[in-house]
Amino acid sequence: MALTTISALLIAVFVSIIVHTAAFTLASITISFCAAVHTLVPALDYGPVVGNPIASFFQAIEGNPMPLADAIALSGTLLLECIAVGSFMMSDAFDLAFERQDFNGQGWVFEHVTRPAENGYTPVGHVYTSTMSGNYGIAYKGPIIDLRQGDKGEILSIALARPERFLYELGSSEEAGAARRTWIGRGKRTPEEPTNRVRHHQKDYTGGVVALDARVINNVVVHSIANSLLEAIDATVPDSLDEVGA
Repeated sequence: MALTTISALLIAVFVSIIVHTAAFTLASITISFCAAVHTLVPALDYGPVVGNPIASFFQAIEGNPMPLADAIALSGTLLLECIAVGSFMMSDAFDLAFERQDFNGQGWVFEHVTRPAENGYTPVGHVYTSTMSGNYGIAYKGPIIDLRQGDKGEILSIALARPERFLYELGSSEEAGAARRTWIGRGKRTPEEPTNRVRHHQKDYTGGVVALDARVINNVVVHSIANSLLEAIDATVPDSLDEVGA
């Protein structure tokens, strides 16, 4: 569900109804409990009788005057409601409740890029460009730092940080068919497995940021790596080449 002005207004009204209903119920239970205790133990005095502040509010809207005690209770109730809603929105329970909701209508980008990035993972993109020479093309692999979409969810551009650049080769159908028959004959491959092959060659590091737009993007593959794993790998990388020689 995309979060638009109308949907945001409906969500706000729905949440308001739930919060006020819960406050009305709790206030009724609290007032009834205090009245019951006062009846059993008349010596206990809780002060002036206060009506349900939510009910008093709606009665005031209809033109009935609101007693001062009810007005003070209403102010305290509204303050507690704001505190309760704010605490819930900043808690982990709120994140867990709405984690799977794609409010911005990002589609697969939300599932494979946005959500992993918000939950301790780094989305790594393999971008295969349409720059081809025969069966060879140029591809990039690196962490996704920016991805822009069109109104229909199509990719407009993608940016990778310090990516690897390499040649990829698309295997011909004849080579793939021959390899497939060979492996089937050895009993190590089933006929249902695909025969398409992509081989990588001549990898190097470009550094900086590489931005690619839709005109040169042929395919995008995304997988996510835990940040803790990347930190452990970075800890094993020497700071300089001198340490490697030592």
